[in-house]
Amino acid sequence: MPYLYLIRHGQPDFVGNYDSLTPLGVQQAQWLGEHFAARGLRPTRVVSGDLRRQIDTCRHLLGALPDAPMPSLDPRLNEYDATGLLRSFASSSDRLLRESNDRKAYFTAVREALRAWSRVAGQPNGMESWTDFGNRIMGALQEHTAGLQRDETLLVVTSGGVIGRTVAMALGADAEVAIQLNLQTRNTGVTELAVGRSGLILTAFNGVPHLERQDRRAALTHS
Repeated sequence: MPYLYLIRHGQPDFVGNYDSLTPLGVQQAQWLGEHFAARGLRPTRVVSGDLRRQIDTCRHLLGALPDAPMPSLDPRLNEYDATGLLRSFASSSDRLLRESNDRKAYFTAVREALRAWSRVAGQPNGMESWTDFGNRIMGALQEHTAGLQRDETLLVVTSGGVIGRTVAMALGADAEVAIQLNLQTRNTGVTELAVGRSGLILTAFNGVPHLERQDRRAALTHS
């Protein structure tokens, strides 16, 4: 079967410009590229969302992966609008929560906002609906995996919400599972799915083999 690899972006600047990588985020991406190279993985296709943290993760990863194809960009693989989400469903803004540098409070607010969003049928305050979010992800993945042959691979650099939603849909799981998976994703974590005739089949979730060394334990991040 062909395979789909979903890669979450590297560590972002949590208290500054969230849509940018920290030096550690750059290093995480480079290490992952080196890991893929050592395994002999050469993706057939590479696609990234067009957020800066996704593009830069892709660039640094591919810089350590010789002979990888040129990536294409697809905004359908971007994260949901976290700022709009918190503005619509939380008592504190995205900016204030991040500037407090209280990650527990931030992700608690995100979890509750995601739950509220998933229960709304329409488009709150002009945001896309929960259903539309899922549809755009699956539309993009179906398009980019179309025509892949046996043992060919698609590598996608994206964000935690996209990964959590994709895995939940592959499992036939509900919104609560998608939200919990989203909030468990690690920076540059690797999720692998087989591309079957009837849909995607989960084979591995959120792995960080490139960080599983004693001297890289501090590089394992979730922000």
